[in-house]
Amino acid sequence: FFSFSVDMGSRLSKKSSSRHQVAPDAQPKKSYSESEAPKSSIRSSLEKKTHTPANTSNSSSKSKKNQEAGEASGVSRRKIQDLFDKYADGKDTMGPEAVMNFCDDLEVDPEDIAVLILSWHFKAETMCYFKQQEFISGCESLKCDNLAKLKACLKQFPEELKDAQKFKEIYEFAFLWSRESTDKKVLDIETALEMLELLLDEETYPFIGPFCTFLKEQKSYKGVNKDQWVSLLEFCKTIDQDFGNYDENGSCKLKRD
Repeated sequence: FFSFSVDMGSRLSKKSSSRHQVAPDAQPKKSYSESEAPKSSIRSSLEKKTHTPANTSNSSSKSKKNQEAGEASGVSRRKIQDLFDKYADGKDTMGPEAVMNFCDDLEVDPEDIAVLILSWHFKAETMCYFKQQEFISGCESLKCDNLAKLKACLKQFPEELKDAQKFKEIYEFAFLWSRESTDKKVLDIETALEMLELLLDEETYPFIGPFCTFLKEQKSYKGVNKDQWVSLLEFCKTIDQDFGNYDENGSCKLKRD
């Protein structure tokens, strides 16, 4: 194993020693509006992705029992199906162009953190795609069967980041969701930086600024794996800014295989 922390430790300690200590369990204080979200290759990913995830069952195979269950929950499965069909154009998956149109109608930028949280609720497998079952199940769980209800939900999504457990789940979900494809085990550096800037603000996580600078300047690493991604959040939450409680041989390290 090699360690990011060995390479960047001195930089972090120098840049962070003068900053105010933040409580380990503090959650992001920013409300990420459309204008604040990073504007780089997340949108271009929507425009360039061409692979299609495995199809789900066609809507015609959905049972009457499932539809009745949707109705009983207070939302109309038929309305959700019609909403999906509006963008999927007869396919079993909403692709990048359809997702762009969906976001336009929701009046939300595809790069806004609310879209990431919506995808988490949908349990979406891949960024820029919504499978039919992901979309229907997600809308049912949110109790939204039209655009107006979804718009109202989107406005409340940033509040979910204040819940420590939900934030951890969304943070870990972001790694899997933003991979180039489901068989990839790492995030490329550019995408990793975009996700970190979207999720972790410097006020709450003072280490994240120097760490992102390190990633941009270093030439040794081409990507970030899941263990590193998860460890980074734990590192930012538990390590003192002066590295007084940092154990180089401990478990809170950013490893590279």
